[in-house]
Amino acid sequence: MIGDLLGHYRIVSKMGQGGMGVVYRAHDEVLQRDVALKVVRESTPVEKSSRVKLLHEARAASALSHPNICTIHEVGEFGDEFYMVMELVEGKTLKDLIGDLGLAVESVLRYGVQIAGALAHAHSRGVVHRDMKSANVVVTPQGLAKVLDFGLAWRPSAPVAAEATASIAPGAGEIAGTLFYMAPEVLRGETADQRSDLWALGVVLYEAAIGQLPFRGATNLEGSSAILREPPAPLPERIPPGLRAIVQRCLAKEPSQRYQQASEVQAALEAVESSSKVVLTQPGEQRGPLTTTHHGVRHLRVRDGDVLLMVGTIKGAFLLRATTDRRRWDVAGPYFHGQFVYAMAYDGRGDRHRLWASTSAFWGTFLRSSDDFGRMWTNPQEANVKFPFETGAVLKNIWQICPGRPDEPDVMYCGVEPAALFKSCDAGETWSLVRGLFDHPHRPRWMPGNGGLTLHTIVPDPQNRQRMYVAISAAGMYRTDDGGCSWQARNRGIRVIHQPEKYPEFGQCVHKFAMHPARPNRLFLQNHFGLYRSDDSAENWKDIANGVPSDFGFPIVVHPHNPDCVYIVPVESDQFRCTPEGRLRVYRTRNAGASWEPLARGLPQKGAYETILRDCMTADTLEPHGLYFGTRSGQLYGSSDEGKTWKRILEGLPAIVCVKCAVIGEPKSGARRQRSGVRGQNSGVRRHGSEARGHKSGATNRKKTSGIRRAPGH
Repeated sequence: MIGDLLGHYRIVSKMGQGGMGVVYRAHDEVLQRDVALKVVRESTPVEKSSRVKLLHEARAASALSHPNICTIHEVGEFGDEFYMVMELVEGKTLKDLIGDLGLAVESVLRYGVQIAGALAHAHSRGVVHRDMKSANVVVTPQGLAKVLDFGLAWRPSAPVAAEATASIAPGAGEIAGTLFYMAPEVLRGETADQRSDLWALGVVLYEAAIGQLPFRGATNLEGSSAILREPPAPLPERIPPGLRAIVQRCLAKEPSQRYQQASEVQAALEAVESSSKVVLTQPGEQRGPLTTTHHGVRHLRVRDGDVLLMVGTIKGAFLLRATTDRRRWDVAGPYFHGQFVYAMAYDGRGDRHRLWASTSAFWGTFLRSSDDFGRMWTNPQEANVKFPFETGAVLKNIWQICPGRPDEPDVMYCGVEPAALFKSCDAGETWSLVRGLFDHPHRPRWMPGNGGLTLHTIVPDPQNRQRMYVAISAAGMYRTDDGGCSWQARNRGIRVIHQPEKYPEFGQCVHKFAMHPARPNRLFLQNHFGLYRSDDSAENWKDIANGVPSDFGFPIVVHPHNPDCVYIVPVESDQFRCTPEGRLRVYRTRNAGASWEPLARGLPQKGAYETILRDCMTADTLEPHGLYFGTRSGQLYGSSDEGKTWKRILEGLPAIVCVKCAVIGEPKSGARRQRSGVRGQNSGVRRHGSEARGHKSGATNRKKTSGIRRAPGH
């Protein structure tokens, strides 16, 4: 078949062969891309009725979209050939990586979490794999596990014969799958369900841990007998007890005694993975300093009235300051060298001048603070934001840090992944899970977005202490009217494109929303395709994508003084998340979305394929206010005249994932502020009359940009 055309796919070379058919590398003549093309072998005994059912199953599987699932682009028939076109995944199969000795425990857990996540996604959509095995998992050079062949297995309808082959094709009366990964109920001729996949996952985890299958036999008959009647050989002591317990439960002979959902296996593996990174010490033993001083960094001198920019990147945090004219900026950093900093915030309530940052690295995610503008940071000895043990959830990341209302100076909130809200009533010393949201009846049906299941936006109502809004990707908007005890989905009118129902109660992939404090009943929202406004506290949403080049984007920022003025940065589409036509433009509406205008003076308009993430645009509260945004290419732009003109403040940074702004203390004379007294992220900021002086050190290697000064030493 090499060189032949199957539909519009030209077969280039043979990649492999399995019990179901032959896999070829092919070239899509229409979209000009390489794909994997699986053709059911001519010798495969598939009757006409079975062929129709196989096609139906494959089409159902093609609806799956998950980073750990090989995407199915197309299924169909061409002449007498049944074929399936899939994403071409480069890498090695997990079976090849396992070899004869198995993998390191860390690798077993890492791949296990990804595979369980893929199964959880498929099961939630009614798709059971039925042929889960290590040979059906490919690990890319980047360490991403991709599960292949969803939907190719078959529902059993008859007991397995003594002559069953190791890989059984889905013909009439036959069982689909690979013998030594089959669950006992499948061998007994019962219908496979998601728990059968979890048995196979247990086999894969066992195999990955020691390089051997849990059930063996010289013949297929002996192998079937072992699966049905014998317990697996115990795993060695070097395997953590938690992992051994997970495998044992997956391999329970009776389906009712196993995990019932793949998400439970995923949570259990994550818990073991997290605990394996913790170094246990005796009570009272000092494990390190409680604070960290960054001696190799020039720090900022910050005075009353200065504008402070907090920039989080995938390799650390940077701080910038300028006077109210915002013409020249001092730069300090990187802080938390080499760590992900997805969230930052400034808390100026009471007598504080406190910076907050979440840091994420191999050893976990921590919330840190500084009271001297970055010279010294807290160094938590254990995760200060963490899920209660009984939830089975493990913190992956902190996506949002939100100081509470001005009249609640010790209240703070954090939005995290997996999606949950945490609250502190002692200025960040301790944190508690908001159970009203975590235990919401919708939660089991929330599905992760492209970046995970994250609670990324938190907005307390400034006039109603019992009301708060949060956004979850991809669950939608939720509002509480009783201080967090109960929550209601508020998504009426927001469209969903990745589900059959276009306007469901929940399941929207909200990217960001914003509110003006002077008009808290009005909210603006950037969705995964769609721009919306609500004038009734999120009860109903109206589409306002009038005249923008794309309604897909991430950030949305409200003018600090004008509740009808909003800023966005559109990107082309879900598939091409870059600014349309390679032109970097901020769009502004001054009539609450009735019309939009581009703001591009000073921004590159040729070859600027940039992406600005949801938390990467912010505004200060001076008048005229400043507007700032950062790109994934590491460029930071700013405007001191409400977007009329722009300048590049800084370039050459790692990918920027967070930009926040604050005006410190009382602005100097000549700089007007918002009359309500809101400064930075919070109102109620008091005059402090002091400055944080820098620490003298050597020059940084960062490239200079016009208007930039290195932070001075003292």
